[in-house]
Amino acid sequence: MREAHQLGLDYALSLCTDELPAEALDLLANRLELEWVDASRLSGTAIGLTVREPSRDWQAMIKEGFHFTPDLLVLFRIHPDGEGHEQALRLMLRAAQFLLERGRDAVLLFNGEHIILQRFQGQLVLNADYGDWTDGFRLVDEIWLSHEWRSLPSLPL
Repeated sequence: MREAHQLGLDYALSLCTDELPAEALDLLANRLELEWVDASRLSGTAIGLTVREPSRDWQAMIKEGFHFTPDLLVLFRIHPDGEGHEQALRLMLRAAQFLLERGRDAVLLFNGEHIILQRFQGQLVLNADYGDWTDGFRLVDEIWLSHEWRSLPSLPL
């Protein structure tokens, strides 16, 4: 079984959903063909993810900054070097969308402050300032949900 890399880029998907962490993990393991590390973690080439209930402090921070209280927190750790980096980013976006199909409001943050995407009141917005959507990795090719483009300034959380 592959272990998630120790060093990496950290992303966090905070989501309002009726899914329990175990249900979300099962969905992601099956859809993305990731390997189980333990009861709360999955791993693949250059990516590791953990699904859990957010702490009260995290819920309060998201509520203050984004006006919703998340029920689920998915933490992604992506190894920044090597061939698997691009694939890991693509897997993260697929995972986010699989969960968004079952959820409501959500935000995907890089490093706890830079907004990658956000859904509020049913509208999914991709941050137009995130360069890898169209430059570099062309990650926009991974988005199948209806969305709009807009600058989403990072909030001082």
